[in-house]
Amino acid sequence: MQRARCMRIFANLSKQFWAEAVNTAFYLVNRSPSTTIDLKTPPEVWSEKPFDYFGLRIFGCPGYAHVNDGKLEPMGMKFIFLGYVTGVKGYRLWCTEEGRTLKFIMSRDVTFDESAIGELDSIAFSLATREDIDTEELQLFKEAVASKE
Repeated sequence: MQRARCMRIFANLSKQFWAEAVNTAFYLVNRSPSTTIDLKTPPEVWSEKPFDYFGLRIFGCPGYAHVNDGKLEPMGMKFIFLGYVTGVKGYRLWCTEEGRTLKFIMSRDVTFDESAIGELDSIAFSLATREDIDTEELQLFKEAVASKE
């Protein structure tokens, strides 16, 4: 639940998306290296092939999905990423465009804009949400990021 809470808050999503955050956190935990299986991922143990992290995305990042609403309608919709589709390759997305009746969509044809989230913000957020972090450690991190060196 802590991972899901952090992901939802970092993505600046309301509490109505808690189930999506929990599902995505569960998906990520099940694809993370584990000490009980010699730092391998469960998919790696099952298939005996290294897990491909290429398809992983930042929860809540914006993106555009190809849609076919007719020849006269736009071919893309703006969405935010909410998770992965079970059983097939694809992403669960939430429409952010005004006036669209379709809210959830599942698609493989998506272009993500993960730069909108920001790598340093992700690191700072993960450090700030750790329960065992020392406030001095967080201050040193902020100073290092702010430094020109």
